[in-house]
Amino acid sequence: MPIEISLFGYPRVVRAGRALDIGLRKALALLAYLGVTGGFHSRDMLAELLWPDSPEGEGRARLRRTLYRLQKLLGDGVLLVTPDTVGLHGDAIGSVDVMRYRQCVERSREPTAEGDEERNLLVRACGLYTDDFLAGFALADNEAFEEWRFFLAEDLRQSLGHVLERLARLHATGGDHASAISCARRWVGLDRLHEPAHRLLIGLHLAAGELAAARQQFERCRSYLQSELDAAPQADTVRLMETIERGEPAAPHEEAGQVPPSPVAYVRSGDISIAYRVYGSGPVTLVAMPGFVSHLDVYWSQPELAGFMRALGNLARVICFDKRGMGLSDRVAYAPTIEYTVADLMAVLDAEGVDRAVLFGVSEGGPAAVACAAWYPERVSGLILYGTLARAMYADDYPWGFAADDFDTRVDRLIRDWGGPAFIELFAPSWANDPSRSAWWASSLRLAASPGAVRGVFQALKKMDVRGLLPQIACPTVVLHRSGEQAVVVEHGRYLAARIPDAQLIELCGQDHWWWIDGGALLQHMAAFLRSLPEP
Repeated sequence: MPIEISLFGYPRVVRAGRALDIGLRKALALLAYLGVTGGFHSRDMLAELLWPDSPEGEGRARLRRTLYRLQKLLGDGVLLVTPDTVGLHGDAIGSVDVMRYRQCVERSREPTAEGDEERNLLVRACGLYTDDFLAGFALADNEAFEEWRFFLAEDLRQSLGHVLERLARLHATGGDHASAISCARRWVGLDRLHEPAHRLLIGLHLAAGELAAARQQFERCRSYLQSELDAAPQADTVRLMETIERGEPAAPHEEAGQVPPSPVAYVRSGDISIAYRVYGSGPVTLVAMPGFVSHLDVYWSQPELAGFMRALGNLARVICFDKRGMGLSDRVAYAPTIEYTVADLMAVLDAEGVDRAVLFGVSEGGPAAVACAAWYPERVSGLILYGTLARAMYADDYPWGFAADDFDTRVDRLIRDWGGPAFIELFAPSWANDPSRSAWWASSLRLAASPGAVRGVFQALKKMDVRGLLPQIACPTVVLHRSGEQAVVVEHGRYLAARIPDAQLIELCGQDHWWWIDGGALLQHMAAFLRSLPEP
């Protein structure tokens, strides 16, 4: 009989309706890893993952003993073991609940999944997600395994939020207000500081004629934000409630604020789904490379940022995407290096049939734009770099980089303050004392990524160094940097411009790192650069 592996909640292995007693925690951890990742893994890698502190050779010996015990418990044919590799036999595995969940979500995104089929797939996915991934299970002495477990748990939790939102909107469109409200309540329960979930639930109560419940939900939202973040609800949330109080109709399943100019699409990059949006028109295609966090819908929830993005659409055909681990793209259980970001960008360009594009690399997205221009010169017609860098860390020949201790301290503080307007005084000092804008930034961080995902981004940034690629850049390049900003000091921009052949350096006035604040001058220089490019 095939075995069933359940990993939502404490791991369980079941055969013929009977739970198998697998008492060894490392054996359960091994089954969880093999069940989720699939394929075959080297014994050396698995020994390092599960027994990282063992003396040389002892880890493999412990793995060998664990495999022997598992084979006795599971029976022949479940584990496929060779002298060098270990895997699970597909025919002996009835199902792994996490993989069934992922399959339902992926199938629900297919163009052929419409109406009842899409809704049924999402209902099935929600039913499979009975608890967080490996909830209550940990290997406390094993940092590598715990990091993998944490990132994957965050990935799945974020995915459930997207599933619940989609399902609530489908139920609402079909007039099933009770089911829609149930999904929205569960979404709020995942993160009670997540205002879009509160807004959706408020609107659904209104659509069901439950005005008192809508008011109560607004008060809960306000109370949570006040007690945990010392913040007020966003302007969109307040406007929605004011609309209700005036007795005006409000769509129960639409966000207030700016409306995105086009829908979100998805493309596969390896085994990851990347979310992207295409809009605007012009003689060239411009790709906005995301910074350390991004969320395609958040771009349109803040008036100044939405205005900047719309202005870009008047200059060019614009492509925006959320890199893996961020926003509407799939979460990942590892640090997203620039190699992954470039691969994701190539997947988006291929999906849209774009042969050549101008890359607009801002902040942490700049190094990936540089790498793409160096590795794929035939695909990049121009490079616009804003507020970015070639390396984050200090070196004798790069003295404006961060010292290691200072970098780690800043990252720790950012993670500690996640959920509030973390580092707004550094990224946007002109906005730091504005409660509404601070609340928007806090919400944007929560929407874009989990604390663990952001730590992974900065782990990758700490190791990043594209200085050796700069002389290889052969496309027209302009480097723009604000002279007074402190998040990424101007010396980084000067270094880039000095080492990219024929690059133009433009130093802008101001202290704000965010490109859309007082973005008129930046847009003017971008427009001039795009006009200067050769005809495509």
